[in-house]
Amino acid sequence: MTVTKFEIPAFPHVQQELPDTIYHSLPLMSASRLRILERSTSLHLAHSMANPSDSPALAVGRALHCKVLTPSLYLRDFVVAPQVDRRTKEGKATWESFIATAGNRTVLTTEQAEEVSAMAASIEQHPDAKMIVSGLAGTPEVSLFAEIAGVKAKSRFDRLVEVGDERIIVDVKTTSGSASQSEFEKTIWNFGYGIQSAFYLEMARACGVPAQHFVFVVVEKTAPYAVAVYRFNDAIASAFRPRMLELVSQYKTFVEEGPKGYEGVTEIGIPAWAVARIAPNLGEFNEV
Repeated sequence: MTVTKFEIPAFPHVQQELPDTIYHSLPLMSASRLRILERSTSLHLAHSMANPSDSPALAVGRALHCKVLTPSLYLRDFVVAPQVDRRTKEGKATWESFIATAGNRTVLTTEQAEEVSAMAASIEQHPDAKMIVSGLAGTPEVSLFAEIAGVKAKSRFDRLVEVGDERIIVDVKTTSGSASQSEFEKTIWNFGYGIQSAFYLEMARACGVPAQHFVFVVVEKTAPYAVAVYRFNDAIASAFRPRMLELVSQYKTFVEEGPKGYEGVTEIGIPAWAVARIAPNLGEFNEV
């Protein structure tokens, strides 16, 4: 896929209508890179940067974002592959003709396209989700560029919604599990979405964007494709800021000194919940 070069005019800077491929090609610190540092090491981050993934799950996620946030661009950026047997002469010819006309568009299988359509329809039928992704005044796919603690960074808001003088950052998420509150609260913790929200709010402040709140629109990836809308607790979102800044510092060290894996000898135990199950009294546990 050909990626057009993009020169960021200044830091800080807010850019609209920047193609997804160009945004992702920019070698800057991002929330996704900080989330890798949160769960592993800079060695893992370096590997991820050197081997960018475009898994089927990521393709479906991008397609859903396009279909619900910028529907007029869906057919420009995505195309459904024909169902043919490429082992046969006719099937091979049909496939080669398809690839020749697909251009730079992301190719989806029939099953993936149906999954995207089902999720998009479910969001459309959910009054609150529909209002947030398309009803209220706002701008989709807003790219921000700024320096955080001396490190050049980028972020991309799925949608920036205007409610009076306030701005709300909207993030559309798919989940392979349940979109229930209890399950998505676990997802927020397990996948580092708290770090992401703190980073996005920091980027908004750095760019002079008056964003005060963070909202998730969550859709399940399997039938019945249930949708839930959650406003992330402001106090908890703010509580992630110190940890986010620690990760920024780690990222800066990684850029200056190179990647490192796990180092030294570290004492280890078991998770706190497991300790509570086998030894409610920690003193008893220490005597075992």
